[in-house]
Amino acid sequence: MDIQGIVQMLAGEVAKNPQMLTSLLEHPYSTIGNATNNNNVSKDEASQVVTAMSQLACGSAVDFNNLASMASGLLGQNSGSVHQLANALLGSGSTQGVNVSNGIPVDLAKNVMSAVDLSDGLGIDDLMRVAGKILGGK
Repeated sequence: MDIQGIVQMLAGEVAKNPQMLTSLLEHPYSTIGNATNNNNVSKDEASQVVTAMSQLACGSAVDFNNLASMASGLLGQNSGSVHQLANALLGSGSTQGVNVSNGIPVDLAKNVMSAVDLSDGLGIDDLMRVAGKILGGK
């Protein structure tokens, strides 16, 4: 599965279960691996997914064309550790949110879930809104 597909899948999972962001923050490799049934998530894959999810959580469109280089640069700024990167981008020390719940700024979860209306259940329309948000409205 490509990074874009993984991010779309995780965004849908966060919409159903906001605790997924906490899981991604605390255990990025296993969260991604469990979601994709892949026990061999690479550092590059994990850093790109965390970076993309943080962009989405901030309400920004994800630029998949430049994601690899952006994630690589951010990873370098965080001692090459995906765990440190996840904490910097999604943790309580991140600048995206103020009100923290379970280590995740509440605004992050709200932004990820804002494209999804679960009042009628999770449907294809919700997944299309998530995809549109990820792709910047394309």
